[in-house]
Amino acid sequence: MSSVIAHIEERGRREGILEAEKQFLAEKKIWDLEKKDLTQESGEMLSTLVILAQKTMIELGCSAQNACAQLGYSDSICHKVLPFLN
Repeated sequence: MSSVIAHIEERGRREGILEAEKQFLAEKKIWDLEKKDLTQESGEMLSTLVILAQKTMIELGCSAQNACAQLGYSDSICHKVLPFLN
């Protein structure tokens, strides 16, 4: 009788693990889609920042670094934008 109970308990643990794996994979799929969307949005934002800096360079006749400063870009944003301007 104890072996039957042990078997039922083991089967329950396996089913619980399988269900947890299924749930994890479903959530991971959602996270992957959200990450893809965020990556695309980040690229679009960077493009916009580059275009604004280019316009500022043309309008003011200034360097890329000065354009970033004029626009109030942080150092981290400048670091990402400057390679596209030089």
